[in-house]
Amino acid sequence: MVIGAIDIGTNSTRLLLAEKNKQGLTELVSELRAPRLGEGVHKNKFLQEDAMNRTIKTLKEYQKIIDSYNGHTIAVATSAVRDAVNKASFLERVKKEVGIDIEVIEGIDEARLSYYGITSSLEKLSKRLLAIDIGGGSTELIFGKPNKMSEFTSINLGAVRLSENYGEDLESMKKEAYRMLSGVITDQEVEQLIGVGGTVTTLVAIKESLEEYDSELVHGFKLLKGDIEKILDRLQKLSLKEREKVIGLNPKRADIILGGIIILLTVMELVDQPYLKVSDASILEGLVYDFSR
Repeated sequence: MVIGAIDIGTNSTRLLLAEKNKQGLTELVSELRAPRLGEGVHKNKFLQEDAMNRTIKTLKEYQKIIDSYNGHTIAVATSAVRDAVNKASFLERVKKEVGIDIEVIEGIDEARLSYYGITSSLEKLSKRLLAIDIGGGSTELIFGKPNKMSEFTSINLGAVRLSENYGEDLESMKKEAYRMLSGVITDQEVEQLIGVGGTVTTLVAIKESLEEYDSELVHGFKLLKGDIEKILDRLQKLSLKEREKVIGLNPKRADIILGGIIILLTVMELVDQPYLKVSDASILEGLVYDFSR
């Protein structure tokens, strides 16, 4: 069976159309758009009309792709919709206008699915892992070993949320990230750090100057802390318009990338890891694997 998995996040809405077989997953289509459904939601608790319209437009396009393969649709929504007072209205609109039933999943389910997708797709994993998934509205920290999650924490700290609260005041961002993360990263021993989400994949694309995204290159990439710090130093010196022209950086992510990098570097400092392994697989792959079991 062909499965179309959709992940509706605070910033990005992603599609994976895939088929599960004995070798794993056969990817048929992969799409990423940034309608930024969660724009402003973490301040006023409401999904904005324009943001809902942008997201519904994206979902209509995705459903057409899934239908062209006679696929089965699974759609989940995370932080932005979880936090919204008017989430019922959005879900009803999507059902009426697109025909998709969206499941709003809790942080623990988001973590389980992400971890399942991550550890099923990477080789040579250590026994004490920390997977960090930096989203727009929240960051998930998942401790465990290959194929088994042992501890999970979700905090209301994300690239969009941090950027909306502090603009480009990096010092304030660093203080807030350290305050929130140091409270949840305490005495856990970490042998290997895995990074997931738009911030870490964008960092690889910037470092490698990818004019077109290359999933095969990004997945499993070893990203050094020193290289991340160099990219941060470079980007913070640019204006937003200049940043939007950086090769490898999606212009729609240019205004939130600094916040995402600050979160990532803070985690690396707290767990004393000089590099992380990047995964281009996460919740979407987890959804397909989970549904196919």
